[in-house]
Parts: sequence; structure tokens; C-alpha cells
Amino acid sequence: MKQLISAFALMFLAISASVLASQLNVKFAQFDINADGKISRIEAKKNDNLFKQFSDLDENGDEVLSEREFKQLKR
Repeated sequence: MKQLISAFALMFLAISASVLASQLNVKFAQFDINADGKISRIEAKKNDNLFKQFSDLDENGDEVLSEREFKQLKR
């Protein structure tokens, strides 16, 4: 019985992680207006929270957010 519960818990975690990842991809695409794989400051202005955090998220200082940098966004 414990093994069955553990298996279901593991399956739930895997599904949850993939759903969250796909939601982040959709959100990234919504901000990446020109579909160049980056979010510029101008594109980030669509969302006050993203715009306020832009400098903190831009780890390498290239004035754009990669998908990896975007995933650090605090909701």
C-alpha cells in the first residue's frame, strides 16, 4: 500500500512540474512579442511586476531576459 501511495505521489509531482513548466513557457511567449526568444524592457512594460523586477532578473546585464532568467520571476 505504501508503495502505491509513493508511486501516485511521484506521478503527481511529475505531472505538476510539467504543467508548471508549460505555463511558464506560455507566459514567456506572451511577453516575447517579436518572438526572438528574449524579453526586452519594452516588452516587459506589458506587466508592472515584470518591469519592476527586470533589472534583478537580467543576471548578465544584456538588457533582455532569456527564458531561464524569466523563470526567476517572483509572482
